Amino acid sequence: MTDGPLLLPTLRQVSRDTLQDQVYRQIREALMSGRFQPGQKLTIRGLAEALGSSPMPVREALQRLSAENAFEVTETSRLRVRLMTVERLREIRDARVALEGLLAEKAVLLLQKADLDEITDLCQQMQHAADEVDVSRYLWTNFAFHRRIYAVAQAELTMAAVENFWLHMGPCFALVAPDKAHLQRSMEAHTRIVEALAARDGAGARAAVTDDIMQAADSLARLLVKSDRSRSSASGGKRA
Repeated sequence: MTDGPLLLPTLRQVSRDTLQDQVYRQIREALMSGRFQPGQKLTIRGLAEALGSSPMPVREALQRLSAENAFEVTETSRLRVRLMTVERLREIRDARVALEGLLAEKAVLLLQKADLDEITDLCQQMQHAADEVDVSRYLWTNFAFHRRIYAVAQAELTMAAVENFWLHMGPCFALVAPDKAHLQRSMEAHTRIVEALAARDGAGARAAVTDDIMQAADSLARLLVKSDRSRSSASGGKRA
């Protein structure tokens, strides 16, 4: 017999936490991989139905993601995916270039053949999606491709920072991806990344990742500027 109280395992609580984490990860990865668009409004009921979940874990996941600045509250107190501005885009672009370039360079030092085989396969899948202009598949594979490379670097804190930037950038990728020319330009950079990894060329991998990030940021910046001008023109017309 024991002198103190018997501590029982909280099996039900563990199961609940696991479900919350699963919902959180699914919504988070959907944001990072471009499955939502900037300004898209969300409801707990709609997300719960899509996930086959009850509202409670969805509500808690949204609270966690709101704390990470992935969402903003509208004037009607509804959640929507955060909008992007040119200023925020530039800040995120510069941080991504520094951090993702570093991860690519580190990955070269630790890369194994199995890693390179998986990364190459993802690049080929991405090329097929780009050729078919299958935007949804392209965006998901692009997300998986970059995350697989950076995972090789074994730099958890840096990767956490990168994923936080992806939360903001991911929804924006859906705006530029439908451009077939953009997809093919992006694939040129992805091919160079794989070639640099295979050649164990750290500087080349960093340069190719930088090129990929800069191309996407430039395309998005042009869209944002065009959208701002359109809104300004429409506002001016109403006042007249």
